[in-house]
Amino acid sequence: MIALLTTLVGIGLLITGQSGKSLAGVDPTMLRAMSVAIFTLGLWITGVVPEFFTSLLFLFLSALLVIAPPEIVFSGYYSSALWLIFGGLVIGHTVTQCGLGDRLVNRLALHSAPGYLGALTTIALAGLLLSFIVPTAIGRVVLMAPIAVHLAKRLGFEAGSNGQAGLVLTAGMSTSLPAFTILPSNVPNLVMSGSAEGLYGVSFSYSDYFLLNFPVLGLFSFVTTIALNWLFFRETPRQIPTATDAEPLTPSQIKLAVVLALTVLLWITDAWHGIAPAWVAMGAALFCSLPGVGVIPVADLPQKINIAPIFFVSGVIGFGVVASYTGISGWVGDYLVTLFQQANLTSNAAIFAALTFIGSLVAIGTTVPTAPGVMTPLAGQLAAATGWPVESVLLAQVPTWVLVPLPYLVPPLLLTLSIGRIPSVQAVRLLLSYFAIGIVIFAPLHFAWAQWLGFFS
Repeated sequence: MIALLTTLVGIGLLITGQSGKSLAGVDPTMLRAMSVAIFTLGLWITGVVPEFFTSLLFLFLSALLVIAPPEIVFSGYYSSALWLIFGGLVIGHTVTQCGLGDRLVNRLALHSAPGYLGALTTIALAGLLLSFIVPTAIGRVVLMAPIAVHLAKRLGFEAGSNGQAGLVLTAGMSTSLPAFTILPSNVPNLVMSGSAEGLYGVSFSYSDYFLLNFPVLGLFSFVTTIALNWLFFRETPRQIPTATDAEPLTPSQIKLAVVLALTVLLWITDAWHGIAPAWVAMGAALFCSLPGVGVIPVADLPQKINIAPIFFVSGVIGFGVVASYTGISGWVGDYLVTLFQQANLTSNAAIFAALTFIGSLVAIGTTVPTAPGVMTPLAGQLAAATGWPVESVLLAQVPTWVLVPLPYLVPPLLLTLSIGRIPSVQAVRLLLSYFAIGIVIFAPLHFAWAQWLGFFS
């Protein structure tokens, strides 16, 4: 219904724009851009077609209707964020193919603390650690969710039991939500950083982004994921996992472990050496597939790597740049600026709360991966209205990605439900509680921490 409605609205605006008429003071070119934007958002929200296909439709329609020059429409392909995703996809494929990911998680499971709380903590810790190694949430979920199902069986939990649901949901949440506070680890982080680079010339270092967001938001997400899943789904394990003879590391696994260690080290120290995370990831990916030296066959790059996320992100980044170029973001920004002026917000806390509220509404309406493409182009106008630097306005988006109230907002969580066959009602109840705790307690703590660091003022 939403897809049909947005399609009809988009067609109406397109017809008006093509006729050369203006509407409510909006010129025909912007009307055409708005028609494509509304149509695109409708498809992204409803998921009637895959997200990457919607992105391709956006690029095609924008070019066909001459909404903006090709270098604007396809600007996503110039962004370093796109190549960070490419590197992440190849690294994730390599980790899975050589068995290093399974080995790491199984070893953690064997040495976990006893009981259901210990199993939850092990799964959450594995998911968090993989966020530093595999820079794509979908890749981590594909690895972690089946392992959570397998661990549930080893503990004696049947399919459909509360015990299994808690372990699987912990796998999905721990691999997705804390990673929003680690720059190269999730799509929205990359969309925001890539768009900010293209629109405002603002670049975020791995270390600064991590220091601002992880100590409160990342740790909150990690701890609350464990606590709420234990509260809602705890059961007494019926079996105790037993140790098995571990096979020695293969040469490929040793080689990949060294590559991953060096990659993480370079990401952490990027403020010192100046090499962007994208080029670190790309270099690691190319080494992993280097003929005669790498870990996977070079033929895997064109044949086995899922390139759909690349098309999706290129469309989202292009969406933001086109919205800025055609004046849509300025038009919406002027409206938000007016709201801010009417509200007469004077305190930094009130400004942060208002930005968080707006960001959450946009995320609920567009899903988290798409929200940065809508919010980032507005950062300039919001910065003018609030008196904050553009960088602070951009970073105020991050809490709205971490503190999500519904599973459909984060595609990896939906994938988790599918893999574990978890009823959505269980995830909704869990995430609503998570959201309430986060907004009431940890969003204010994050604001205080950010101000101490010199942000949000």
